[in-house]
Amino acid sequence: MPFDQLKQEYSKCSKCPALCQSRSQVVFGSGNPQAEVLFIGEAPGANEDKQGIPFCGMSGQVLNELLSSVGLAREDIFITNTILCRPQDNRNPAKEEVENCRDRLDRLISIMQPKVIVTIGNFATERILGKKGITSLRGKVFEVEGKKIVPVIHPANYLYSGRNPEMFAQMKSDFETVAEIIKKENKIKQKKLGEF
Repeated sequence: MPFDQLKQEYSKCSKCPALCQSRSQVVFGSGNPQAEVLFIGEAPGANEDKQGIPFCGMSGQVLNELLSSVGLAREDIFITNTILCRPQDNRNPAKEEVENCRDRLDRLISIMQPKVIVTIGNFATERILGKKGITSLRGKVFEVEGKKIVPVIHPANYLYSGRNPEMFAQMKSDFETVAEIIKKENKIKQKKLGEF
């Protein structure tokens, strides 16, 4: 299966020497590889590096709450990161590191063929859309190669804000946008199936 081959290929990736030194393991992703929704974050943090699962710390708890608010669960999505290895001291990924992971992310998208890609934060949004400024892009729907792209604020921003209720309301609204796209896509699929 192409998905498993890709995961295996990157399980021992050594393209970024600094990341190879700072990581405990490659954090490929988690969830449903056949999901119609692909979430892309920035990079694994300390918890993710230990457990091998993206968004398993405090940000993950916020993400789970947002998913639940629109009737989704981790099993309904697949989640990965722009880069697969934890940068030391949780620094931002370097451009070279993002580029070194470009082929892997492009191939993952090609294999999965998600209907919706949710870019979490600035790094993922810039990587997929080539645009910066998550606060002005968040919640808007873009289309790239037939896939809907929805940038959302990173849950860590909410945590850093002291759990600002206004920011959380914006985040919930953005997740409602994602849920609406999924509903529309499923209606189109059911209609096409009914035509046969």
